[in-house]
Amino acid sequence: MARQLGLRKGRLSRRLAKAGRRLPTGVRKDIALVAEAEEMARNPRLALRLDTTTIDPAFDRAAAHLRAIDVADRRKGLFLSILGSVAFNILAVIVLLIVVLRWRGLA
Repeated sequence: MARQLGLRKGRLSRRLAKAGRRLPTGVRKDIALVAEAEEMARNPRLALRLDTTTIDPAFDRAAAHLRAIDVADRRKGLFLSILGSVAFNILAVIVLLIVVLRWRGLA
């Protein structure tokens, strides 16, 4: 999560809360299960109650999804989104300027 989503600080449960909607629901549930197991593993008595048959597949699914995230593609998509918004705004201002000039009889 640190490398793919930029979430480096805090425990896994805090990172999950910060990731929010950037993760699909199924992956969020898997990471929540792993985070709960991490908290339980800190206590020796609760660590005995951990069920690795459900935790290991959840960890594998979450890790596979996080490995599939392409950071460069996300950055490129963000850049193109911002560029598209700026281009649309410039076009809207130019059209508005032409409309006002025509209305005033100057163009």
